[in-house]
Amino acid sequence: MKRKLALLLSLVLVFSLVLSGCGDKNEAPAGTEGEGKVEEKKASNNPARSRDGAADTLVVGTHEAKGDFLPGYSSEVYDSYVADLIFSGLFTNDKEGNPIPHVAKDWEISEDHKTYTFHLRDDVKCTDGEPLTAEDVKFTYEFLADPTYDGPRSSYAMNLVGYKEYNEGDAKELAGVKVIDEHTVAFEFEEALSTNIWNCGMGILPKHIYDFEKGDTASLKKKMSDPIGSGPYILKKFEPKQYVEFEANADYFLGAPKVPHLIMKFTTVETQMSELEKGTIDIQLRVPSKAENKEIIDGTGFVNINEYPDNGYSYMGLNTRDPRLADKRVRQALTYGFNRQQFVTVYYGGNAQVSNVPVSQVSWAYTTDINEYPYDPDKAIALLEEAGWKPGADGIREKDGMKLSFVWDTYTDSKYVESLIPMLKADWEKIGVKVEPNLMEFGALSEKVYDKQEFDMYNMAWSLSIDPDAFELFHSSMAVPGGFNSVGFINEENDKLIEAGRKEFDQDKRAKIYQEWSQLMNEELPYIFMTQNLSWDAVNERVQNFNTSPFQDWTNPEVLLNVELAQ
Repeated sequence: MKRKLALLLSLVLVFSLVLSGCGDKNEAPAGTEGEGKVEEKKASNNPARSRDGAADTLVVGTHEAKGDFLPGYSSEVYDSYVADLIFSGLFTNDKEGNPIPHVAKDWEISEDHKTYTFHLRDDVKCTDGEPLTAEDVKFTYEFLADPTYDGPRSSYAMNLVGYKEYNEGDAKELAGVKVIDEHTVAFEFEEALSTNIWNCGMGILPKHIYDFEKGDTASLKKKMSDPIGSGPYILKKFEPKQYVEFEANADYFLGAPKVPHLIMKFTTVETQMSELEKGTIDIQLRVPSKAENKEIIDGTGFVNINEYPDNGYSYMGLNTRDPRLADKRVRQALTYGFNRQQFVTVYYGGNAQVSNVPVSQVSWAYTTDINEYPYDPDKAIALLEEAGWKPGADGIREKDGMKLSFVWDTYTDSKYVESLIPMLKADWEKIGVKVEPNLMEFGALSEKVYDKQEFDMYNMAWSLSIDPDAFELFHSSMAVPGGFNSVGFINEENDKLIEAGRKEFDQDKRAKIYQEWSQLMNEELPYIFMTQNLSWDAVNERVQNFNTSPFQDWTNPEVLLNVELAQ
């Protein structure tokens, strides 16, 4: 799977990206001891048990989904949850992050690592009764390679043989995806990359439902909010700003889920704790890992915390196209000039740590051999002076007619942001930098940052893939409208290291490449890296076998299909 964008309710935005029904990238990372820890408590009077329909309905609290429910378009975590429930990919992943069979029962990889041949199960059906076949897999990738495709997942198809001819030329089909027979499909790649396997895992769109003429992906997008796939659940109703309702797919090829009805109810940081207490939701995902939330949860007597290290980080994105932010000395000064440790201590207590690299602490590629940028306003001022930024009459630094006065685009409905705003403004004022927050709904922020790329700076977080490959996030080719390199980070050494990491198949050697890359990013700072957190999912005790972990969220079949409701 890829990175997903998620709202920093506690943290997390999104990147990764998400491949519906597939696993995140790469092999078993170290450093996940204690993952999936559940704090048990003695049950008391539990209002969720007496809720109308409780016996066969699971209600999951999550931030608002936009309605981009198709694989290839769902980029935010919340839309991706919906896509994962409705669509299936060729494979998923186990708890350690290894790819395991799903729609494909097995596969072979050629000796040169350029051809991946998947053998599909013959019992997979779409929820309209039609079989899912190799033709549907091919169709899905021709959609991603289409010249009018405007989603964030083009990297899944870019290395396939014939991509350029199909995307830019007159080719009638994508040569790199070959249908061998009804249940066998082969992916042929131009270049042998260690990341190729993960690019085969996109959630599969049934061709008979979504078919379109080449150059007309607009017609497919019209079906965004009424998705039909082969996943464990069927979408019954989407009520914008309120909920998404699902019904179990009785014909799901791995067996019908044990929970017949599922609701994703949209909550906010203002409502999620009270909804848990009242029993109007059974699970709240991504609860901010704060002492005050733990006190509320413990006080219920019937809610547990499923705790594990988060595979992600929060950050402030800096528009490197802006001449005021193009100089890395300015970006470094802004980082030295904000007391990130104080923010982490105040907001999270002991349940998070300051982040300094774009790799999660649970990854095998993680390194601590970097500059930690401790709070040092004197160092920040020295860097700004060195870069030519002098205090103006109003105290704000200026140079060549420009002032270090920024608009910081951020989002509403977040206690994280409420805590961050006064601390950031006060700290940067001390070094001669002015910042004013511009609050908006998360969907509007995402559009402004990724589609329009019109901003000075913003804050979000990434939910990362298993594999540390950062092509989608930071490669220069992704610095386009709709791409995830929204900050416009163009750096030759960055591209070389990202490309080298993808070409290497030995994990130890790959780790060294990504550690060198992390050190480069730690110096260049296209982001001000903020936090890496403990992830908390708050779970009512009536929900059994809910075991999320760093590389398996609640929609992973190994988690979802084991969940049941105690009577």
